[in-house]
Amino acid sequence: MSAKSPARTLPGASGAAVPVRSLAALADLGSAAILEAVAKSAKELVRSSDLDQSLPKVIEHIGLASDVNRAHIFTIDSTTQDGCILSHHLWVLPGTPASPAFDHPADSMAAAGLGPWAAKLAKGDIIVGHVRDFDAPARALFESGQVKSALAVPVFAENEWWGFVGLDDCRNERDWTSAELDALRTLAELIGAAVARVRRLKELADAEHIIENSPTVLFRVAAIEPFPLLFLSRNSRRYGFDPDAVKALPGGWQRLIDATDLPAVMTNTRAIAAGDIEHAVSEFRVNTRAGGCVWFESRSGAIRDEHGRITAIEGILTDITERKQAAEQIAALARTDSLTGLANRAAFLDRLQTEFARARRDGNPFAILYLDLDHFKDINDTLGHTVGDALLVAVAERLKNCLRATDLIGRIGGDEFAVLQVDASDSRRIEALAAKIGETLAAPFSINGNQVHTAASIGIVPWHIETETPITMMVSADLALYRAKDCGRNQFQLYASDLDRQARDRGVIGEDLHLAVQRGEFELYYQPQWELATGSVVGLEALIRWNHPSRGLVLPDDFIPVAEVNGTILPIGRWTIVEACRQIRAWQDAGLTPPVVSVNISAAQLKLAPDFDQIVTGSLADCGLAAHQLELELTESVLMETTRRNKDLFDRLERIGVRLAIDDFGTGYSSLDYLATFHVNRLKIDRRFIKGVTISPEDDTIVRATVSLAHELDIEVVAEGVENARQQAFLLSAGCNAAQGNYMFEPMPVARISALLRH
Repeated sequence: MSAKSPARTLPGASGAAVPVRSLAALADLGSAAILEAVAKSAKELVRSSDLDQSLPKVIEHIGLASDVNRAHIFTIDSTTQDGCILSHHLWVLPGTPASPAFDHPADSMAAAGLGPWAAKLAKGDIIVGHVRDFDAPARALFESGQVKSALAVPVFAENEWWGFVGLDDCRNERDWTSAELDALRTLAELIGAAVARVRRLKELADAEHIIENSPTVLFRVAAIEPFPLLFLSRNSRRYGFDPDAVKALPGGWQRLIDATDLPAVMTNTRAIAAGDIEHAVSEFRVNTRAGGCVWFESRSGAIRDEHGRITAIEGILTDITERKQAAEQIAALARTDSLTGLANRAAFLDRLQTEFARARRDGNPFAILYLDLDHFKDINDTLGHTVGDALLVAVAERLKNCLRATDLIGRIGGDEFAVLQVDASDSRRIEALAAKIGETLAAPFSINGNQVHTAASIGIVPWHIETETPITMMVSADLALYRAKDCGRNQFQLYASDLDRQARDRGVIGEDLHLAVQRGEFELYYQPQWELATGSVVGLEALIRWNHPSRGLVLPDDFIPVAEVNGTILPIGRWTIVEACRQIRAWQDAGLTPPVVSVNISAAQLKLAPDFDQIVTGSLADCGLAAHQLELELTESVLMETTRRNKDLFDRLERIGVRLAIDDFGTGYSSLDYLATFHVNRLKIDRRFIKGVTISPEDDTIVRATVSLAHELDIEVVAEGVENARQQAFLLSAGCNAAQGNYMFEPMPVARISALLRH
């Protein structure tokens, strides 16, 4: 037989569901013993929040009152179809035979042979009857425990099947009365209510534990000035505050907030209390009892009664200290040079802006010293970027030791640094600092086992009341820096107004260069190179000239540096190669046999034009020239930079077959290893050494050594800048092949060179 519980439930005082039917009604049904057991069980379940302690007592009460041999409470996983058993509480009447199947039940009801029971109990059915009437699997199970009749009452907690209460009678084939079934049904409802209550208590305990260990503090304050504290969650103790002590604090909770942040907090609080806003978010610092500081984010809002009146303000405080610290670290990193630890460009300009405004307001003068390292690129190229970076770090340390704590030094980029010197009313003090920096950086550095030498070129600009902007000062300092470089490096130069004029001139030249190629304003002059022994012409160097419409004939030193900066070096360089090849073809067509023609190549051309080799190949092909008729002339520094950074481009140029000459030989910062690595046709000894021959024994030695080195490597030698017979005689005695200079031939236009070639 089976029956469903028709009981209705109402919420009790505890919030748990309790049966509607009264204990008196059960008494009327004549089940006093079970009624008393249910009453005892109710007390046990209400008193205890630990079901593992109360449930064994409950089934003992019911087992004795029901006069059965065994009483069970099973907890079931209702999500499984086979009735997986989670726990089992068992009471056994003394003298009852032991049974392994009942003392140690299977893992699931299906495994025990009670699969159909699980489906019925999950629907709310009570299962009751004589064992001889059960189906075969269930009968086998109960007979193994000598059970004659059994009963199972389902337990539901919060409308979910939780488990069941089971009773086994081993002595009689018992017929359970409706009163007994009602009593057991009531017991099941009490157990279900207890389970639900324990769950809610655990959820509350878990929530309280989470809050206690979380960085989120709950608070409530009254909505009337001075907004006294009504509630503060206990986890505020983690910051050293006792909620009761804070409530009693003279001056209120406001005393805990940093004075800088308090006004904004109070403004929001008053606005909520007045009903002007419903919610507010603010960030503020709280000074802890340990002397530290905690950043909180406050999210607060109004609490209203049923009439809409604001009765309190409550909210949550979230600890955002780590976030604030991380933001500060990120901000610091954003203003710090990652290599040297100095202020970066942005931080330096911010401080410059501040000092500029202060000088305008209070008349406190300051100065900028803008510097970079001489020949730093050569150090990078020869010793590697690791040594270069280590040198920058060491330079930064030396610079810091030169300054006062009130001064600022920043790395502006690359090997450029800037110093902001405050209280610089005396120009002698500014110059003394510049001299100190120059002397300090000129001392050798020991970097990774290398003794590295460098120096600094420094541009200085003091603040003046007529200075327009901080950026104007930086531009002026940069101009002064380049004046120091142009004057020989390893020195400092003060800014002068004529530098602005020169800068403007360069700007005008730059604008004109963009149109010069299109207008056909460039022209090639050629300077012959002669054989010292015979005087015959053995080569021509193509030298570009600019026929400017208003400035007249402009020499390359006045416009090539500008072209390299503004990018016009690309069309100018392309035009030079094309024009030189065209002119060689024209001479050949005129029946002349021109010697090899050399064209100067700058580093910017090779860096900005990855297809440079194609320009050369195309020009030769268009004019039908052999590759050996054209010579590319590069300085040592250009050759070194090219071979290190664009070696594949250099290899392609070699495969084309054009000749290669090294200009200004002896002035580069190199180990000469490229002479053995690449096929060099000619060395051109720099004019500064030729100028000193027969006058300086050192120059004599350098020239003789260079000629000897070239002969050993089977390389031709050309001496540049030969101006007199004395120099020519020395070069002949030293074994030099050829010369170039105004002693025999100055640069000439095409017509004069053509006449020379005819003779």
